[in-house]
Amino acid sequence: MGFVIPAVFFGFFGGWITLTGFSRLVRLKIASGGARTLTGLVMGAVGVGSGLLGFNLLTYQRLTEERPAATISFTRTAPQTYHATLDIPGEEPREFDVQGDEWRLDARFIKWHPMANIGGLDAYYRLDRLTGRYRDAQEEIDNPRSVYALAKNPGLDLWSLARDKRVARLKALDAYYGNSVYAPMNNEASFQVFATQNGLIVRPLNEAAKDALSTWQ
Repeated sequence: MGFVIPAVFFGFFGGWITLTGFSRLVRLKIASGGARTLTGLVMGAVGVGSGLLGFNLLTYQRLTEERPAATISFTRTAPQTYHATLDIPGEEPREFDVQGDEWRLDARFIKWHPMANIGGLDAYYRLDRLTGRYRDAQEEIDNPRSVYALAKNPGLDLWSLARDKRVARLKALDAYYGNSVYAPMNNEASFQVFATQNGLIVRPLNEAAKDALSTWQ
């Protein structure tokens, strides 16, 4: 908002002074008309520049906004076995037993074109699945795996709607795709997952989670 007032002020008065300058030039008042026209053009340029800076700032804020998507915590119960508590905003916490060395959270994303996003349409996401991962590929093949569905009945399924050709003609939709994050599990570790306009990101919430990330190979 800090750029709006300068943009309006310089844009309005710059345009007004430019018009009066042109009027004087038409009446052959070259000196005063030229000065006013030049002053008006400079003020107009300042107004346009302020508006562009404000628009750019608005774009940056909208496209980098982060929303908490989930908090997940772990307690080791056996080698390569953890009890996980997943807390999704607006839902009751859920408990899972996850096997492996790492956890992974999958989501489906629907992303709007930047202009629609700036206009207020944030990326839509739905957490889809929680799984356990083994660091070693052969263990991933040989050992038991943990897979849990997270999505409930979505009612109006925006994912299916996004694939409709009639929606595509509106040209407001940029993409729809799957996205995931994964990180190592550790005893007493807690992580927070954020949804951004471009996908999921994860951050540690305590020292146990930081230690797990710092030694992650």
